[in-house]
Amino acid sequence: MTRFKQKAAVLVVLAATALVAATAAGAAGKHAAFKVNPAIKGQRFILIIQGSGDPGKIVETHAINVLKSWGADASVRYNPTSSNVAIAQVSSGDADAFANAVAGGYGAAVAGIPVVDFALLQPRMDYVFISRPDINSIADLKGKKIGVLDTTSINYPQALLVLKHAGLGASDVSVVTAGGQSSRLAALVAGRIDATPLSHTAWLQLQSQGYHLLWDYTKQTGNLYDDNAFAMKSWLAGHKALATAFNEALLVSYKWFSNPKNADAVVREAMSNWVGNDAATLTKFYDILRTNNAYPVCYSMNIPTLKYQAALFEQLGSVKGHLPVGDWANVAYTNAARKAVCGNKVGSKAIHKKKK
Repeated sequence: MTRFKQKAAVLVVLAATALVAATAAGAAGKHAAFKVNPAIKGQRFILIIQGSGDPGKIVETHAINVLKSWGADASVRYNPTSSNVAIAQVSSGDADAFANAVAGGYGAAVAGIPVVDFALLQPRMDYVFISRPDINSIADLKGKKIGVLDTTSINYPQALLVLKHAGLGASDVSVVTAGGQSSRLAALVAGRIDATPLSHTAWLQLQSQGYHLLWDYTKQTGNLYDDNAFAMKSWLAGHKALATAFNEALLVSYKWFSNPKNADAVVREAMSNWVGNDAATLTKFYDILRTNNAYPVCYSMNIPTLKYQAALFEQLGSVKGHLPVGDWANVAYTNAARKAVCGNKVGSKAIHKKKK
């Protein structure tokens, strides 16, 4: 890294400053201790995360804290409504990036909005497909009500993927717009919908009540990314250092989360961020994610997986149209970050091999 070629006295000052900042940010990781970055100091970075704030976003929020420790004016907002709201805020300059599944960001690009996928926040999906107690199999979903955030969100293709395994399609069920995860959970319990994609935390609440886990996306659909970060092309052109630094912060957070020695610290940080959660439930939840390698250390976004997902969403009809991956995704930032954080190590891509 070029900053290590600076004078020794400057390096000492930067390292000491970084150590103080990392401590204030709350265990941002060893990388943060030498990572104050003058190129991003004071730069605003507002990330909009799709959905309501919940413990499933712990790695993203930790990465924002790491970025803050490096000098950026970084923060998170949540958007529990349609992804179009987040896209509008990024387009207007009210925010800098929005987190969404590939289907949402790619769909926006196909619609003519000049957004670019530049960072991978969740390499695997923290989702399970849960049904009410009277529905025992995917085949039993025929004629039933499936709850989704909306038909432009990841929930729609998620539902179609599950239905496909029983030879069913969208015309075989009633797709119901039921809101974010907390709203869908309430709708499922109240009987307003019969099945829906939810986080593992919801499954931990419902499994003892007779509800059925029909599909585990983390285990069974490892070739799908969840949240990716999208920004306007114009923003990326003017914030290359910040875009790379955010990817570095994410990789630092992958390491932090995946290390079993940090298990208690992860739970404590989540409970601090989202008051009212149960520590025992969060411990089980995060153990599930670690067991399924949800955040592979040194893993970076790659073109083959993006191509596969784009083609899948086109085939399912959740994206109307087509653009070459190079028109809406740029892996240069995540590759540069991997080199800075991990050196010559290459993260495992095995989890994203196409499954037949």
